[in-house]
Amino acid sequence: MTGGAARFAARYPVVWHVIEADGAGAWLADTGLLPAASLLRLAGLAADGANRNDFRTVAIGDGRIAVLRPQVMSDARLVPTLAGSFAGRPEAWRAHINAHVFFWADPRRCDAFRRACARFRARSRTVTPGAPPVALRLDTAALLRRHGEAAFFARINTGSTVRGGARVVRDESTLLPVAQYRSGAVAELAISGPVALA
Repeated sequence: MTGGAARFAARYPVVWHVIEADGAGAWLADTGLLPAASLLRLAGLAADGANRNDFRTVAIGDGRIAVLRPQVMSDARLVPTLAGSFAGRPEAWRAHINAHVFFWADPRRCDAFRRACARFRARSRTVTPGAPPVALRLDTAALLRRHGEAAFFARINTGSTVRGGARVVRDESTLLPVAQYRSGAVAELAISGPVALA
């Protein structure tokens, strides 16, 4: 583990991944956690960078389903926050986000996100309200030992353009390699590509 990863794991010994209960099958032990783009490819669907305005249930083979959540990144809200190579390219930013598996570094953020997911489900036209989302608790050091080369951190909620998220710039430096972590509060840990579960 790099020095940055060790510092990150020392400050955040546990991280949480939130998954919809109806998409959290026993098969996760085999497939691990997959980014939205990978789930869409498994379902034979295009990962085009379009915003998801509602939940989307996709069949990923062998009777397994995944549930993709709505995104809070409409063009109107997202475009003003984009800079660098993402300037004026909201679909590129969403594709960037959809290539990662995200983890909350702070339990309060995790809990708030679970409550927000439940509110979204209550208003959904595509899924029924059901069991609350599941929060998978992972040991950060073990996760970074397996995926440190593909691990990034963000000081903001990269996928939300409401409240404070409407006033932050999103560019190539929004997700920084965990190897570069020195200190300070972090909102998210992101792993590019699939995440093996121990």
